[in-house]
Amino acid sequence: MDTKSRVIVITGSNRGIGFEAAKRLLKNPSKPIVVITSRNESLGQAAMRELLSQYHASKESLYYHVLDITNKETYSPFTDWIKKTFGRIDVLVNNAGILPEKDDPFDSEYKATLEDASKVLGTNYLSTREFTEYALPLLSSDGKIINVASTRGLYDWQGKALTKKLTNSKFKANEIEEVYDIFMNAVKNQDFAGGDITGSGYNVSKTLLNAWTYHVLKESLKGDQQAFAMCPGWCRTDMGGDKAPKSAEEGAETIEYLIDLPYKLNKEINGRFFRENKLVKFDESKSEFMASLSL
Repeated sequence: MDTKSRVIVITGSNRGIGFEAAKRLLKNPSKPIVVITSRNESLGQAAMRELLSQYHASKESLYYHVLDITNKETYSPFTDWIKKTFGRIDVLVNNAGILPEKDDPFDSEYKATLEDASKVLGTNYLSTREFTEYALPLLSSDGKIINVASTRGLYDWQGKALTKKLTNSKFKANEIEEVYDIFMNAVKNQDFAGGDITGSGYNVSKTLLNAWTYHVLKESLKGDQQAFAMCPGWCRTDMGGDKAPKSAEEGAETIEYLIDLPYKLNKEINGRFFRENKLVKFDESKSEFMASLSL
């Protein structure tokens, strides 16, 4: 297909923030082509039908394909289809992610089990990284990668030991895996250094995603390609629960904001973290975050 419209792929988009991002983009004046994905085909097709029938999407602007970022056997069929159908990806929104039922990112007393920690870090960090690296050759010369992360992944939320390592001015890309190992060893031994290491696998998964975006991903990009991490906020989704203050549609706003930014390399923001359409420091303190909520 020869198209001048931007081709936007959203992982994990049959519901929640990914689905709401698709809705917003289908109404975007730039009229992009939106590709939604899910690991469950029947749920993905249902989301496709809902978008077509209720949100006035057209079959020329909306597509669906199975993709499970935790299953590498789905990578090639998906990228082969993308290459044959569109020839490229202009924006990859890495939205797919999980939160184990018992992992409460807000509970400082929570201690992850090895099973839960392996699943959440495996999905939110390792699989996101692996799929992105696999799909990267299809990214257009001015393409964007948007990683849906979390404020809970900012460095000051990870306990004193990890925060000290992450905020060291000499922190190097190869140390990201050291952070992974430190946390997983703490989980295996159920020894979190008296609270100096967070017990939340979700928090650490998003910290690793943030650090990888800045220290590794942006350095691997070429030309005008850019990468961003962002926080949708605490939203009313299956993951966030019904007590969250924001709707999923509101949570998707920053995704659309980053997509709408100029398609020309801006070194000042490449690899950086955004929340509510604003640039946020990776080392923003908890007190700074709480103060920002009262603005």
